[in-house]
Order: sequence, then structure tokens, then C-alpha cells
Amino acid sequence: MAADLDLVYLSAAAQLRLFRARELSPVEMLDAQIARANEVEPKINATAWQFFDEARVAAKHAEDRYMRGEARPLEGVALAVKDDTDVEGKVTASGSVLFKDYVAPVSHPMVQRYVDAGAIVHMKTTVPEFCMAGVTKSALWGVTRNPWNLDYTPAGSSGGSGAALAAGMCTLATGSDSAGSIRLPASVNGVYGLKAPYGRFPTVVPWALAPQSVYGPMARSVGDLAMMYDLGNGPAPYDHTALPKRSLPTRLPDPAGMRIAYSPDLGYAQVDPEVRRNTEAALRHFEALGAAVEEVRIGWTAEMVYDAFVGTALTSYWRNFIDNVVDLVTKPDDVSDHFRHMHAMATAMPKGTVERAADLVAEMNREISAIYGAGFDAIVCPTAAVPSVPAEHEAFADELVINGVKVDGFTGWWLTHPFNLLYLHPIVVAQTGRASNNVPTSIQIIANRYDDVTAFALAAAYERVAPPLFSGDAFPDFRGRS
Repeated sequence: MAADLDLVYLSAAAQLRLFRARELSPVEMLDAQIARANEVEPKINATAWQFFDEARVAAKHAEDRYMRGEARPLEGVALAVKDDTDVEGKVTASGSVLFKDYVAPVSHPMVQRYVDAGAIVHMKTTVPEFCMAGVTKSALWGVTRNPWNLDYTPAGSSGGSGAALAAGMCTLATGSDSAGSIRLPASVNGVYGLKAPYGRFPTVVPWALAPQSVYGPMARSVGDLAMMYDLGNGPAPYDHTALPKRSLPTRLPDPAGMRIAYSPDLGYAQVDPEVRRNTEAALRHFEALGAAVEEVRIGWTAEMVYDAFVGTALTSYWRNFIDNVVDLVTKPDDVSDHFRHMHAMATAMPKGTVERAADLVAEMNREISAIYGAGFDAIVCPTAAVPSVPAEHEAFADELVINGVKVDGFTGWWLTHPFNLLYLHPIVVAQTGRASNNVPTSIQIIANRYDDVTAFALAAAYERVAPPLFSGDAFPDFRGRS
């Protein structure tokens, strides 16, 4: 039986209202999502692990809690967890054959908070090997595809989570972001994602010592994203970097009178004309809401951003992980060519790389700080420079050309990674429509340091006036590869 699309695309907020009113059962809801997964999963390949039988038992317990008046804030809502994030008693493989048998002894603190709030983990979602790519494919899971057009990638590294949300297989999803791994999949799948400031969500060793890398939520609506924010953030005794608990106000500020700085390219990126057109259409929605939009020039260069990012990532958070993985490799097919390339880059870093990267990040920060210092409330720019890249894209082998210009195949289509270096800015990704290949495009709403409220306020107001992506005949239609 085909899944009921109107049912599987219900928001968490709508489900919870219907559950409380006894007009919808968590069992009925989960069965519809499982039916949808069975229907579409062979096409998109977004699930690493499925726990459908256990989830059905949990959904029945959730139904009983509603009957007893004991429902928790997310009671009965289906949550997909990215396969770099631990769920107690389940495998966390991170897309690697080396870790395909690793069973997590405890859940990641963010996941545990959602489970404690009543969410049901019914699947884990695919990632590229070690989450080190912008395309979701691995020797372990194969190629994951974009539900809007199967020829294209759902991006990475939270590509499985983004695709599962877009396809109606789950209601909420988790992601992590070291270079855009929440924001890029949110962009090309047409969903919302939050790259929170470092410390907003508690994390685990060793990532507590990697400020460029954060965990966070993904959803199909700003309201659901805000719900995950409120429930997931806050201090934890095992994470000395976690910030104090913060809740969004019930009534978010009105964007009327706010000032938005628009950068079409952050100064360095080649941006596809369709992406730019959709971005500028989105800005007109902000103007209709009463916000003032002004184009600004950011003096970053492609070389500056690349050197700052690679010089930071491959001498700190990724370098340490890469070294640990290399010690586990016993045969060539234990790791991919992509990993070997990353390892070679890391070991070739010359003396002084860390200092040069730090100087570049400081220069980048001066540019951004000047914009907020001039009275702007947020910066808006595209998330991805192109709607998407092919599903099989090889970052270090395939040529990538935008506007007739050859760009770096690894980071050349991202406008996300600079803000993993400037890691205190909250960023919400919001869709801006679809390109001619049917793949969604999006913007990043980048608020000032720790100003999560403004990022959510602008995203929520924008959502109210922008044409919805998931409605009527606008659901993903899996065009492209059959």
C-alpha cells in the first residue's frame, strides 16, 4: 500500500496536537512512515540501520502514555539519527567498514535528550566515510541519492538525514556539522537545519575539543527545529564546553526594522545563476516583512578561505582522527581513495600551517565583525553555490566548473565552511525554491555571535511568507535515474 503523503509530511507540532486530541495514533503515524521508507528507500538509500520492529513497540507504549495522560514533549515522534551519532545498543559505523561492528554503549547526549522527551529512533541514516565529504557515499552503504532528483547527491555528511526528511521517512533528524554537514544537506533536500554556536549542544570526546564541529537538529519546519533546539541544548556534566540552557521565546522578535547584509558570494565563491536568482527572490520576502536588505562586499578570497579551512581542519580535529584511523588500517580496501587523499594532505602540511591558518581566520573575522558592528542583525548568503553535484561526485578526481570557471572539487561548491572557522555564529538554513533540475536551493541566515533568537526569528518569519516546498504536488518526485 502506498504511504499517505499528507500524513508522512505532517510536522512534529501537528502530530503532537493530533496525538493529544486522540485523532491520530503514534502507531498509525509510524506505520505510515515505515510504509513510506519501504516504498522509497530502494531509490534513495538513506538508511544505514532500521529498527522498525522495536520502534513499533515504542509507538504502542507512546499511545498508552497518551491514554494515561503521561505524554512527554516529543511522545511518539519518529527521529532519524545520523550514523556518526551514538544510540545505545546500536551500531555507529560512521560509513566505515572499520567500524561496522562497533556497538555504542550509551547514547550521544543530544539523542538521549530527544529519547527522554519521547522521540522514537526508528532508523540511523547514511553518511560518507568518516563524514569527511560533501557527497554521501561509502563502501559500506553505497551511494545515497537526492529524493528530488536521483541523479544528484543529498550532499553530506548528513545526507541520509536530509534525504530521509525530504522523502517523508521521518519527522525529525539529527546531524553534525564540521564544514557544512548539516547545512548542505538541508539546502539540497529543501529542509531546515541549524548550525548552532560551539557549545550550544553538548557533545562527547574528542569533539568537545573541536570547536569547528558541532551537532544539531534538522527538520521540515522552523517550529520543529525550534522544538529540537529547546529540548536538545544545555549543559552536561561530561562536557566542560557546553553552554548554559537556553530556550527560545514563545514570541520571536518581528523582523520589521531589522537590517540584513546580503552577500551573494562571500567575496570568493562562483555561484550558479539559478542559486543567485532564488537567493534574491528570498531577500524580497524579507523586504516585504519590513526588513532592510543591503548588499555588502566581503573581502575574502578563495585561496584565503581554502587555506584557512584546510590549514585548521587538517592540523586539528580531522588530523587527530585521521591519525587514529590510519593505525587501524590493515588492508587497502579498509578505507577509500578519498580518505587516503585526506591523509596525504594532512601529512604534507608544512611547518607554520597552524599559525598561517590562525592569521587568516582572524582576518576573516575582522571582515564579519565589521558588518555586525555597522548595525546589521544578520548576514544572508547562499548555502551551496550550485543546486547540487552528481551523486557519484569524486571530490579529488572529478572536475567541477561553475560559471565556466574551474573550482576546487572538494570545497568549491560550499559557502558553509568559513562559519565552521567563525564558529560562534548561529546559522539557520531556509529553502528558496527549486532549480531547473528540481533540486532545492537555500540561504544561510547568519546571526551575530550567540544570537540564536535573531536567526530563528528571521527564519520563522521567512517561512510564513515563502512558498512551501512540501505541499500538494510539490513533494519529491524522484525524477532522474530510475
